[in-house]
Amino acid sequence: MNCKRLVISGAGGFLGSNIIRQAAAIEGLEILAITSDAEKLKEVTGCDISTIDTAEYLEKGYDFSEGDVFINCLFPTNADGFRMADGLNKVYRMINVSKESGIGSFINISSQSVYDPKRTYAASEDSDICLETPYAVGKYSTEILTNTVFKDMPHTNIRLASLLGVGYGQRIVNRMAAMAMKGEDLKVMGGMQRYGFLDVRDAAAGIIKLALGGMQDPDEAYNLGIKSSYSLIDVAELITKAVNEQLGMNVKYNITEGEDHRNSALDATKFMEYCNWTPAISIEQTVNDIVADLAGKQ
Repeated sequence: MNCKRLVISGAGGFLGSNIIRQAAAIEGLEILAITSDAEKLKEVTGCDISTIDTAEYLEKGYDFSEGDVFINCLFPTNADGFRMADGLNKVYRMINVSKESGIGSFINISSQSVYDPKRTYAASEDSDICLETPYAVGKYSTEILTNTVFKDMPHTNIRLASLLGVGYGQRIVNRMAAMAMKGEDLKVMGGMQRYGFLDVRDAAAGIIKLALGGMQDPDEAYNLGIKSSYSLIDVAELITKAVNEQLGMNVKYNITEGEDHRNSALDATKFMEYCNWTPAISIEQTVNDIVADLAGKQ
């Protein structure tokens, strides 16, 4: 293990907190979380780790060493143009302060949204960039900032697939599962568009593997996801099966097929070869875990 300390910004988010949970179990690895609410972070992760307040870090920085690796999960809020501008400025300051503080290498978390949302194929790193949403513009802007500030240092941008997992209620899979558990049959409208979901635990494991590998001459961008994709019909089938088997219900799904064949999957071959790593959690397992978690909260 070349990395002795992981530094994580946006630590309280869905991805950041999962990275912390996994990294905290690695013997000999120090973790520093940059957060605006240390108590809430420890409650969410269940981990007693070192923290530094976000505002304090942006003002004073930190004393890093060459072997420290920064994972930036902070992203600009795109609720409106004002907050997007403020968020990008915050990410820019985070990146610059980290370099000035002597960080050894930098991993910026980006998104598959930088590719054409109307694509019908699994995007590779060579696919054209297509910024059709404010979120995509924000994410790609952080990539440009990372590449510019760290141009002479080890750095990369991870373009993540759509994350999936327990507690991520905004994702369509979680919403459909919650609906099914109310005994409502699922209505799938269209249903032919395909999604390249990635379990957040796999995402965290892959990013940690990258960080601990030493960041030897990385490319500026890697896709992190799975080439397989799933339609909403596939998702509805998995959810109804899990709900019926776990809770003894008889929920069904109804389909109105459409002509939308968009595909948000990612070809992550380059990342897997660079890190000698592959995802381990199937979407069936993820759906079962989501249903079990929701059932436990009823």
